[in-house]
Amino acid sequence: MGSKNRIAKHILPIMLAEAEKNNITTWVEPFVGGANMIDKVPDIYIRIGYDLNGHVIKAMLDIRDQPNNLPESFSFDERKHWKLQEPSELYSWACIVTSFGADLTGGYARCKGSNDSTYCMRGKRNAIKQSTKIQDVDFKVGCYKTLSNITNSLVYCDPPYQKTSGYKTGVFNHEEFFQWCRDMKSKGNIVFVSEYNAPDDFEVVWQGEIKTNFSSQRKEATHNAVEKLFKV
Repeated sequence: MGSKNRIAKHILPIMLAEAEKNNITTWVEPFVGGANMIDKVPDIYIRIGYDLNGHVIKAMLDIRDQPNNLPESFSFDERKHWKLQEPSELYSWACIVTSFGADLTGGYARCKGSNDSTYCMRGKRNAIKQSTKIQDVDFKVGCYKTLSNITNSLVYCDPPYQKTSGYKTGVFNHEEFFQWCRDMKSKGNIVFVSEYNAPDDFEVVWQGEIKTNFSSQRKEATHNAVEKLFKV
């Protein structure tokens, strides 16, 4: 959910320029998701991507290590079963790629027409392309709050946005997260955050209007939003 693929070309150069200016060679993402930002970071950087969702990390490891083995079809019944299991090789990826609206806990994304394998086949083609870009990315399961030992790194955060689709793991504490960002800056890191809004001590370094379909209110399910990149 909330892929940065569309705006990476705008915000990535800003962050890379800051890293170069400060002689930083480590890039850390505490909310790596589908890795659509970190896969564009030059491999001259040490790249580390964390995510609290074990299915997401298992999927990214499969994309990195065995994209050609990813399934080309995945039925409704298969997804119904495997999305309730522990993160697993190949099946975690299939559950995500066949989910409606990229919501792992949600419904099955049915294809129009008779070809029920379309989503898997399309996803597999994309995975094979992405695989070459993430070969040295270190993917780990972890919560941002446990990453207190990071120093001298560029930390890019793409957390759950305020007033948008939530997660079944519970309410995301935004104030706690923003304070963590301040703490990380105090340890010598450069910290950037993608969000719609942030506290006053977070500087807007880029903004642009995009069409989004993630909202906590159905009447705003598809709307134009001002995406922003903040620097702590």
